[in-house]
Amino acid sequence: MEGFQVELMARMSLGQAVLKLFEYVLDSAFLRETFDENRGRCYERELGFDRLVYLIRDALVIDHGSGRQSFERAEAEGGLAVTVQNAYGKLGRVPLEVSMALLSGGTVRLGELLPAAGGGATVPESLRAMKPTVIDGKKIKNAAKRLKALRGLPGKMLGGKLLVALSLETGLAIAMNADQDGERNDVPLVPGLVGQVRALGPAARLWIADRQFADLKMWELLTEDQDHFLIRCTRHLGFVPDPSRPAQEGTGREGRRYVQEWGYAGSQAHPQRRYLRRITLFRPGEDDVILATDLLDEPSYPATDLLAAYLQRWGIERMFQQVTEVLELRRLIGSTPKAMILQAALCFLLYNLIQVIKAYVAADGGKQPEQVSGELLFRDVRVELQTWARFGDPSLALKLLPPISQPDPLRHWLAERLRGAWTDRWLKAPANKRRPSKHAPVPQGQGGHSSVWRLLQAARQQAPRRP
Repeated sequence: MEGFQVELMARMSLGQAVLKLFEYVLDSAFLRETFDENRGRCYERELGFDRLVYLIRDALVIDHGSGRQSFERAEAEGGLAVTVQNAYGKLGRVPLEVSMALLSGGTVRLGELLPAAGGGATVPESLRAMKPTVIDGKKIKNAAKRLKALRGLPGKMLGGKLLVALSLETGLAIAMNADQDGERNDVPLVPGLVGQVRALGPAARLWIADRQFADLKMWELLTEDQDHFLIRCTRHLGFVPDPSRPAQEGTGREGRRYVQEWGYAGSQAHPQRRYLRRITLFRPGEDDVILATDLLDEPSYPATDLLAAYLQRWGIERMFQQVTEVLELRRLIGSTPKAMILQAALCFLLYNLIQVIKAYVAADGGKQPEQVSGELLFRDVRVELQTWARFGDPSLALKLLPPISQPDPLRHWLAERLRGAWTDRWLKAPANKRRPSKHAPVPQGQGGHSSVWRLLQAARQQAPRRP
């Protein structure tokens, strides 16, 4: 029977690579250390944090987001020391700090395994000395109304708010800041996220963001530690052109006209008034793109490069879509915001893992990583891991994988194991140039979202106190 297990494992090139990455990134010692350093008043008993992470991982990868199937399978195999109900309870109490540290720490370990060519988008030459980092917020939607305080309420529920940082250089989600209130604004979460990213190591970064971050106080934070910003803004932001520096016109890479100006943003009395460069890209029939940046030197940082870098901001929107629709964040396992945020952290970590695999198979096929569909690649990964879960012996998995624990040998092994794995089925479909249709108006009294956290807080205040 063991010969069958060996042969089955040998036929799973993608499955082997993913299992080895899981072993390296989600090492039990790393998970226990992450929990111990960030747990606060939370504690472990029969069900350890490392075991809980493995159960949620299996639910996402094998069971299409069904936590119950993962818990019950583990219970039937004797791998769950508590009841299924207690496993859900443990999931719902994991501190936010643990979830955030799990993503940032796990991504650091994954980043060590990227091939030399990298796995991110092509950064313009003038900006490669910096680390372009995109930030954007995401609400966790479609929370289930299982909790007593939520039953029978109209509308949809928001399970938490995330602010995520995406590295354009590597294509990985490198950090997130989270709040249990799904209706929380993005801006208050920025200092915590920026602090997490800067803690990853000293480096000059270019922060790229959309209009909700066009704030003078925010720009002061983003230019600390020799960082820079490239942020879209609106015409409502006060701007006084510098008469000593005339505006310049040019044509972008798509043939559209742009104008760049230098001047002051903010009134003279504003304490954060700033001298900056404004680039306006005119788009007939669409909203103009107005970018503000503190990169004032036009010869060193051409406007076309800055426009191209901002265009890559859409990478974080595509990541959110894949994390939600492909990696099962739309099927929430827990009912509390803390549970949903832990699941989101694992979904982002799984997205990063697929990005690493994508970089290797793209190099094997002579393609660029952005030409490979992460959705189609993950579909084949899931098939192989489901096959191993059904016919393989989980206790033999670690024995059948090579005992490699250092980044350099592991990168070499991944390249060799995935050699010849490329198939054209993983190529992305041609881009669709259709304009997105407008959303239909929501009738009065229907639709809307409510924050799970706010409703639970209100229910606790209304509950009668015990004598």
